[in-house]
Amino acid sequence: MSSKSFEDSSTVESISNARVLEKEQDEEISENSSVETYYDSKWSWFVAVSGAMNYLVIFGSFNAFGLFQEYYLNTMFVNESATTISWISTLSTLSTLSVGIFGGPIVAKIGIRWAIILASITSTLGLILASVSTKVWHLLLTQGIIFGAAGSILINVSLVMPSLWFRKHKNIAIAIISSGGGFGALVVGPIIEFSLKRYGIHWSFRILALVNVIGTSFSIVSFIPRPDFKPLQKVIDFHLLSRPLTIFLCIGALFAQWAYVIAPFYFPASVRAIGRSRSASSQTILIFSAASGLSRLASGYMGNRFGPTKVLIISMMGAGTACFALWLPTKKIALYYTFIAVVGLFSPLFFPLCPVIVARSYSNKELQMANGVVYFFYGISTLIGIPITGVLLDKVGNRTSYTPVIILAGILFILSGIVLVFQYFYCKKRMPSLKNHKI
Repeated sequence: MSSKSFEDSSTVESISNARVLEKEQDEEISENSSVETYYDSKWSWFVAVSGAMNYLVIFGSFNAFGLFQEYYLNTMFVNESATTISWISTLSTLSTLSVGIFGGPIVAKIGIRWAIILASITSTLGLILASVSTKVWHLLLTQGIIFGAAGSILINVSLVMPSLWFRKHKNIAIAIISSGGGFGALVVGPIIEFSLKRYGIHWSFRILALVNVIGTSFSIVSFIPRPDFKPLQKVIDFHLLSRPLTIFLCIGALFAQWAYVIAPFYFPASVRAIGRSRSASSQTILIFSAASGLSRLASGYMGNRFGPTKVLIISMMGAGTACFALWLPTKKIALYYTFIAVVGLFSPLFFPLCPVIVARSYSNKELQMANGVVYFFYGISTLIGIPITGVLLDKVGNRTSYTPVIILAGILFILSGIVLVFQYFYCKKRMPSLKNHKI
């Protein structure tokens, strides 16, 4: 097929998708007043806060994993290789990000509320079982698979709720929900740090299980679907997967996620490697989390003001530059703190802004699948990336030098930025549904 034919077919498909979106908007406008009151109501904001609480407990644990990683490397499993230990974080992240692709079929089968109840109970059970684990493979199963998979369903359902409950303030709602992932480590991080010092790893998991119960209970109450919401029952729609925008988002997400996990997973240990205390390494997680929460919270405004793809290009390029300019050439703790703050501001923005792009470009019934596919590629990135990063640290860095890990993170951020540049020009030329939005 010639390139012109491909472009013409892409344009026809984009116009068709735009008409579907416009039809949905017309149908929404014609709904009766009782349904109209759903949008941007007080209950809508309760839904957004509840979604943020889900992000807080799930991604708060994820972003604080560097504390677990440092404990595993230096205390619990000192005779195990970094590669072996990295599989705990690999499976945890893979499950948390990828299993959400099944969220749509699960919701279609049992409904939003029962999906949330099931995920809440299962994620808590995973943490309780982790509290009695003594071997690496125990934690692979409990913290890695059980907790991660249940958390993924919570995240997937949380992402679709703004499109069901908001119209005018949808981007702000997505930003609020996503900010829970950044601010979450400010809650979870100190809890883990305190409990590890005072009570050890096993009671840390039990305390985290209690936090999980409290955090997810809000969504059990508030997540009520709109009457007309009918998610696709397929796990994968290859027509959706073959769209150029989906491909750009997935490739960009793959590079961005691989780069993103390196800082919270390995930066605390790199602080220890330059002779700083465990307390100092823990503080870097708090700085990262605070910066991450603020940038996610501001992402709604930035996306509206400049366009989500433009903001992502700047943020990925900025994070890559920071790796080479601040983390790589120095061992000064002040510059380390500066670096983790800068990366905390730039690197997490794929999480709140990608759903904004999805919400603008896909129909409501496609939202869970589209978000699930992007998150699946986050997971694939983790499956490939974390073990390779562990091998680099073991074999090239001899488990003492973090230089190869830092260089890898910088390259990956920049590659993600390059993909986003191509995405921007494609959307500008081939996505008529975005004609009234900043790209």
